[in-house]
Amino acid sequence: MKKIKILLLCLLLNSVMLFSQEIINNVEISGNKNVSKEKILTLMKMKPGGQFNEGFVREDIKKIAETGFFSNVSYDVVSGEKGVVIKISVVENPVIQGVHFKGNRVFKVKELIGLLEVNKGDILNEIKLLSGIEQIKTKYKEKQFYFVEVDYDVLEKEEEVFLNILINEQGRQNVSRIIFKGNNAFSGNQLRGLMKIKQRRMPFLKGSFRPEILEQDIKMIERFYREKGFLNIKAGGEAVIDKKAKGLQLEISIEEGDRFYLGEIKFEGELLAEATELIKNLSLKKNGDVFNRKLADENIKNLSVFYVNKGYLRVRVNEIPIAGVAPEFINVIYFIEPGEVYSAGEIIIRGNYKTKDKVVRREVKVSPGDKITSEKLQKSFNNLYDLNYFDTINIYPEFTGTKTADIVVEVEEKAKTGMFLIGGGYSSVDDFVGMINITQSNFNITGSPSFVGGGQNWSLMTQFGTQSDNYRLSFTEPYFLDKPVWLGTDLYRTRRMWTDYTDERIGGALRIGRRWEKYSLGFTGVIEEISLSDIDPIIGQEGDYLKKSITGTFRFSSADRQRVPNSGVISELSMEYAGDVLGGDISFIKPVLVNDIYHPFGKTVFHSKTYAGAVEATGDMSDVPIYERFFGGGIGTVRGYKERSLGPQSGDFALGGQAIFAQNFELIYPLYQDILKGVLFFDAGNVWKDWNNINELRKGVGAGVKIVIPVLNAPLEIYYGYALDKEDGESEGRWHVGMWVGF
Repeated sequence: MKKIKILLLCLLLNSVMLFSQEIINNVEISGNKNVSKEKILTLMKMKPGGQFNEGFVREDIKKIAETGFFSNVSYDVVSGEKGVVIKISVVENPVIQGVHFKGNRVFKVKELIGLLEVNKGDILNEIKLLSGIEQIKTKYKEKQFYFVEVDYDVLEKEEEVFLNILINEQGRQNVSRIIFKGNNAFSGNQLRGLMKIKQRRMPFLKGSFRPEILEQDIKMIERFYREKGFLNIKAGGEAVIDKKAKGLQLEISIEEGDRFYLGEIKFEGELLAEATELIKNLSLKKNGDVFNRKLADENIKNLSVFYVNKGYLRVRVNEIPIAGVAPEFINVIYFIEPGEVYSAGEIIIRGNYKTKDKVVRREVKVSPGDKITSEKLQKSFNNLYDLNYFDTINIYPEFTGTKTADIVVEVEEKAKTGMFLIGGGYSSVDDFVGMINITQSNFNITGSPSFVGGGQNWSLMTQFGTQSDNYRLSFTEPYFLDKPVWLGTDLYRTRRMWTDYTDERIGGALRIGRRWEKYSLGFTGVIEEISLSDIDPIIGQEGDYLKKSITGTFRFSSADRQRVPNSGVISELSMEYAGDVLGGDISFIKPVLVNDIYHPFGKTVFHSKTYAGAVEATGDMSDVPIYERFFGGGIGTVRGYKERSLGPQSGDFALGGQAIFAQNFELIYPLYQDILKGVLFFDAGNVWKDWNNINELRKGVGAGVKIVIPVLNAPLEIYYGYALDKEDGESEGRWHVGMWVGF
């Protein structure tokens, strides 16, 4: 009996194997009217002549069904002498006889049909139809219709099918109201002021709604609460249709939680300084202060910087909160793990295809073997930023050993460091002027044929206008013989027509100087021929003069950067000596002091500028020539007063003085990045015959804008100044403009 069972099992297995190995004699398809047999066969693995496999048949049926052309797909397998026949039966979806849109006002039918991608004559395909509806919703969202409803229905008439697309636009969803729930510590008005989304205030604020901006606003509200000590704040926002106001109502729900205060601070781990020294680096440190999450995060950052500046690049500072003397107080332990001190390995420069490696490397303030600090890396970044050769700059350590890291400098060079600028402008001093300027700030005098990449500066400038004509050719090598020594020369011709006289000069200058970390010392020798004409007899001095002078300039700078500084001091003391042993027709000595102080208060920068100068005739000279005297009023001295109006006068003529003092105080706020800045100012100063005749200071206040364009050496400035000490005949207010426009 056991043998019979085994025999039957073998016969059964053999028959199955024989059936599974049968050849497909034919594939028959029925029920298809609009979809051809050939198109269905292209979807199938099982084809006539192939070996039959039941599993593959099921996969084929699934693939046919997924096309969306059919409402039902089934199959049968019939065995015959010559093999198997696969019979597939389909029920086709109907053909669409028409597509109609209802409720659309924002978009035309032609646009919507293109998005739907389903049209008259197509087989009704629900998968494709739903995809098209999503594209229509996306298009509406681009027009700020975030709550649009799009649906469809199918209308059957006998054997014909019509597709209706139903759209409920609900109008553009501007925000009519923003309401808060659960806010006890702060008013709704305070919280609304934090948000980018605003309530509609016709006609000025439309209250435009965007979901991604709402998410940002929720995060801003949570951040605000955490900075006020509510560490467990939870906020959420929901937008609902406000049918009464025909817009959106934003409902912001808030769970404030408890407010927390700072208790005691302790330091643990490997400490490099006493606690009294470490606590000086903290922003949040006073027992009893509100636990400001932002300041607490700054504590971690500041402690990390303290250690990084001692060479511990991988320092870890962990904030460990523990319960304080009361439930609302939090004591904090800062556990510090310094890790190893890292020294610099190689300086690796990447991305510079035009600028020479040495031009980049000489601005990097870390040398191989030096201890790596964040202060040195930041200084290196600022130096490269001041070059204005690169669009992006990244400086970071690349760890290569236990105590060594390479310094990687990655730059993306500007497409052009040369400039050909044709333009015009207006200034309160020069009236209307035209200008042609050719400059290459990354010049290479030996780099044929492109002459780019050497870090030298070359410029040719022509300026012409109603009051002045100027021509100047300049060249500067900032690292002569690869040392921090600059060497430069200038050739120029200038002509300036003042109200009182015309001043023409032809000359040349040779410049040389040396830089240290924060100091520089330079000398400029000048030889020029000066011609005064059309001068009023009251002033005298008409004629030609030869001037030979040398100017020594000592400069100190602790500014974070030289272009658009935000913090630090820049002081410059110069002394010009002319004539006497140098020869020439005029002899004088002229010391000038310029001191700039920058201090940030958040985004606002306080700027103080002090300008003081004197000039004294020497040798056989009895008086200082008018063209070497000081004049005051306007940009650079005291705004609110006409240019050259301060100081000694003779009738309508400005005589100038031998002593000047001006003090400017400014609050500078960025309106757009580092390019557009708003300025509030208070100026005080005057010009006197000499320091023995010093009397009152003239004062002015006002506001303006400063536009800093990277390709121009000087900012574009527009100010309105109000004279606080006006005299008879002077206007109370005055515009001051220094503007260039290139085209």
